[in-house]
Amino acid sequence: MAAEADGKPRLTLESDINTGNEEITAQATAKATVAAFAASEGHAHPRVVELSKGEEGLGFNVMGGKEQNSQIYVSRIIPSGVADRDGRLQRGDQILSINGASVEDEFHEKAVNMLKNAQGKISMVVKYAPKFLEDMEQRFDKRASRRP
Repeated sequence: MAAEADGKPRLTLESDINTGNEEITAQATAKATVAAFAASEGHAHPRVVELSKGEEGLGFNVMGGKEQNSQIYVSRIIPSGVADRDGRLQRGDQILSINGASVEDEFHEKAVNMLKNAQGKISMVVKYAPKFLEDMEQRFDKRASRRP
């Protein structure tokens, strides 16, 4: 707190934010800068998406997997499907876990089976990473174009 000429205490923006500790301000600024840069590069913090699975499935497709040297990504949201109506899952999301079980560095078929076999409410931890999906799709397209 600073003091006015009349001796009464006056709050400054800096003291309101960090009680006068420049180190805390510097750390918060650095974290915000890293987060902003990461977001601009297509990286995001993990988030939880819960979907209720019915007879129609979950309403999205995935691609990738360990056998493709890739993580598991949402490649398509099916129009009017569960995921589309919910609105939180998006093309380019990397699926990190399904109902608490990690699918990082997992085979495609295992991740698909985990989604197919799950019942009721499905909880997924995902993070938005569209650049990685785009890179994977380009690799896939190059392989497909080489086939006779």
